[in-house]
Amino acid sequence: MRLISNAFFAATLIGAPFLASAASAQSCPSYGTSGSALSYDSDTVYSAQSHDLYAGGDIQLGNCDDIPGYGYIVESPDFTLQYDAQDRGRALEFRVEAECDAILLVNDSRGGWHFNDDDQVEGGGMILDPRLRLANAPSGQYDIWVGTLGEDICDATLYIESW
Repeated sequence: MRLISNAFFAATLIGAPFLASAASAQSCPSYGTSGSALSYDSDTVYSAQSHDLYAGGDIQLGNCDDIPGYGYIVESPDFTLQYDAQDRGRALEFRVEAECDAILLVNDSRGGWHFNDDDQVEGGGMILDPRLRLANAPSGQYDIWVGTLGEDICDATLYIESW
C-alpha cells in the first residue's frame, strides 16, 4: 500500500504538467469520434441540405493549440459527412444560420482544419453567421462542429451545398 501511495504522490508532483496536458488534449475537438451520420454526393447537395441542431458547447476552442479558431464547441463532431464528389470538381459549402453568434469548424477529408466565425458578403460587409466553401472538395469524410462565440447555446441550422 505504501508503494502505491508513494507512486501516486510522485506521479502527482512530477507528472502534474503531463497530466494537465493530457487532460487538455482530451478537451478539444476530436475527429476520432463520430457525429450524426450524413451521406451525400455532389449531385444531392447541389440543392442545399439542411440539418437542425443546437450550437455551442463547453470546450473553449482557443485553448486547443493545433486547431484554428475560438468560441465554444463540443468534443465530438455534430455531424460526420461521408461525401462522394463524383469527380465533378465542385466546391463544397457549409454554412450556418443561428439565433446567436455561431462558429463553424470542419475537419476535411484530408485532415485539414477550417474555421469561420463571421462570413464576409459581397461589398465587404459582414454577417454573424459562418460559412466555409472548400474548392474542388474531394470525396471522403468531413467532420463538422457548430459552436458559439460565447458560452450560450442556441438553435441553429447547418446547410451543406455543392457549387
